[in-house]
Amino acid sequence: MLVSVWRGALIVCFICLGWKSAFPETSVLGKAPDWTHLEPFQGKLTGPEFEGILTRVYCPRKEWWAPWIVIEKDKARIRKEAGKDDWFDLSFRSTPASSVYPLPAWKSLKGMRIALDPGHIGGKYSEMEGRHFSIDGKPAVKEGDLSLQTAFRLEKILASKGAEVFLVRRVKEPVTSKKPGDFVELANRWAKDKGLEKLEKEEREKLLRKRREMLFYRVSEIRARARLVNESIRPDLVICLHLNASAWKDPDKKELVDRNDFHVLVNGCYMGGELAYDDQRFEMLLRLLSGWHRPEQKLADGLSVAFAEATGLPAFSYKGPNALKIGKAEGVWARNLLANRLYRCPVVFLEPYRANSKGAYGRIMAGSYAGAREINGIRRLALVEEYAQAVAKGLMNALNE
Repeated sequence: MLVSVWRGALIVCFICLGWKSAFPETSVLGKAPDWTHLEPFQGKLTGPEFEGILTRVYCPRKEWWAPWIVIEKDKARIRKEAGKDDWFDLSFRSTPASSVYPLPAWKSLKGMRIALDPGHIGGKYSEMEGRHFSIDGKPAVKEGDLSLQTAFRLEKILASKGAEVFLVRRVKEPVTSKKPGDFVELANRWAKDKGLEKLEKEEREKLLRKRREMLFYRVSEIRARARLVNESIRPDLVICLHLNASAWKDPDKKELVDRNDFHVLVNGCYMGGELAYDDQRFEMLLRLLSGWHRPEQKLADGLSVAFAEATGLPAFSYKGPNALKIGKAEGVWARNLLANRLYRCPVVFLEPYRANSKGAYGRIMAGSYAGAREINGIRRLALVEEYAQAVAKGLMNALNE
């Protein structure tokens, strides 16, 4: 989801920020990277090829990557630990190869191992996640529930076309075994670093509770999913299924918004503060050197075209520095998200519809139904059905099926 405004609390944005010392080293719950995992990529790229991919996809501003990556004639020197003069040397090849990163030999969906990652948890956790809203006493809209429904329907469609499909979760329960109570010490350290002792006790306790919850449902949960994907499923592709939402003009008086759109994300656009973390710097380079940006962009383009055709919605455009427009199709952007960074394969992250828009809300309330039905004066498929069919069509577009 683009913004954490399903419940519209600015406090949520505040607590999601990681704390930083002068040299942050690793992300929250992250581990020090093993730089030897980059050894197989020695001599893979020329210097211009490396710098070109770095700036076109992964880090567009030299001032962001220059403190951490030094590009010389025959190699790139990569700082292994923040604040230390310890470097990993990545050698360049002297002449360009005819095809450094050929696209995977996917001719059709048949035989592809596809992991579907239904965003968030939903169920009884939806309010904690901030992915839950209700208007005028009507049934609550829960992003985690909708993404899971979409995954089940998409699983059937893709399997019917020969794909081997895996769901990262099949229930409205977390993948992680951790609970908010497991992060008391970590939250307390964060609060001390932020100087929250100065706040009133009630406000401080509220922030600490939110921090513990966020470490559970976001950080620990996504890292647990990454372990499942990377160690057990080992797919060719991960599709992260989400829905978007807009900020409420007045959180205490929820009114549906006019704006409804879609966009598709791939991994990229690491900002300077993110590259200051040793693990994120390593993960960016692993993705760059693995060449996953090529299939990601091809698939994302196909999906974006399919969403535009199926939904009739406009493509969303980012305005800030945290996203980079890439690909040929409208609505395809690179962002550095935890899920699309940690899954060690190509990842596309989908954000169609704004759940609290006038165009989407009525369709969500209508639930599942066969065929088309008139909603807001237009005959439409059920929203989940439209979503799933658009994804399948987008993948086939990209594979030229």
